[in-house]
Amino acid sequence: MATFTTSDGIELRYECRGNGSPVYVCQGGPNNVCDSLIADLADLADLAGLADSYMLIFHDYRGSGDSATAPATSYRFDRLADDLDELRRHLGHESVSVLAHSMGGFVALEYALRHPNNCSRVALVGTTPCGASRPMAIPVLRALGPLRAVKALMMAARFLVLWSWRPTSTARTKAMYASMGVTQEARRELRTKVAAAHPELGVDNDNSPHLMRAIGSIDLRDDLDSIRCPVLVLYGSRDAVMVAGGQMLASRLPDAEVRILTDVGHEPFVEAPAETFATLCPFLTS
Repeated sequence: MATFTTSDGIELRYECRGNGSPVYVCQGGPNNVCDSLIADLADLADLAGLADSYMLIFHDYRGSGDSATAPATSYRFDRLADDLDELRRHLGHESVSVLAHSMGGFVALEYALRHPNNCSRVALVGTTPCGASRPMAIPVLRALGPLRAVKALMMAARFLVLWSWRPTSTARTKAMYASMGVTQEARRELRTKVAAAHPELGVDNDNSPHLMRAIGSIDLRDDLDSIRCPVLVLYGSRDAVMVAGGQMLASRLPDAEVRILTDVGHEPFVEAPAETFATLCPFLTS
C-alpha cells in the first residue's frame, strides 16, 4: 500500500499491480473500496496475460477505505476525477486508460471530460451516464420486464417504509443494496457466488451519503458528445439500470464500442470473467 497527498491536502491510498502501460481502475460504490476490484482483477489479469502488458492502478476515493476523510463539499465526482489526475501526475504517467465499474463510471466520464489530453481510452463496465431518477425510471422498468419490475418496486417500497428514515448504519446499507439488487441480479445459480465474492461490502465510508445524493442528481448525457477517445461500453443483459445506461452511452458517445453479455447481471468480473476479459484485453491493446 502506498499513499500520496492531493493538492487540497487529502492523503489517498493507492496500489499498483502488473507492468506496462497504465490502466487506472475506478471501483463502484459508494459503499465500496478498491480492494473489491483488486480481488476481481489482479489474479484474473495474471491469467489473461493483462498483467504482463498493463499496470493496473487502484486507489480508494477520498473519504473511503484507507484514504483520509475530506470536507463533505469535496465528495463530488468532478473532484474524484481531479484526484485521479493528480495521482496520474504523482506517478509520472502522461496518457492513461481508465477502467471503471458501476459508480466508477461517473468518475471515469468526468475524467475524460475534464482531462481529455491525458485520457487515451475508457472502458465502462456496468455503468451509466445518468443517475437522476426521472430520466432513468421508464427505461429501467422497461429493461426489467413486468415480473422483475413488480419485485423491484416492492423491495424499494419495503426499504422506504422500514429503513429510509433510519440513521446510517451497516444494517441500513445492506437493506438499501438488497432493494437495489433486484434490478441487477445475477442468474439464480450464480447469486451465491456473487454474494460470497465480496463479504467486506458494503462499507460505511465517510463519503457514502454525499456520493449517494450526487448519484441521484448527476446527468452527463448532454456532455458525452465531447468525449473523443475510444470508449468500451460493456454490460450484462440482466443489469436493468445499466441496460438503460448503456443505451444512453451508445447513442451519444462519438466513438463507442458496445458489448452486451447475455444473461449476466451487475458483476461481470465475477459472473462471466472469461467473456469480460476477452472483450477488455483487445480494447485495451488496440
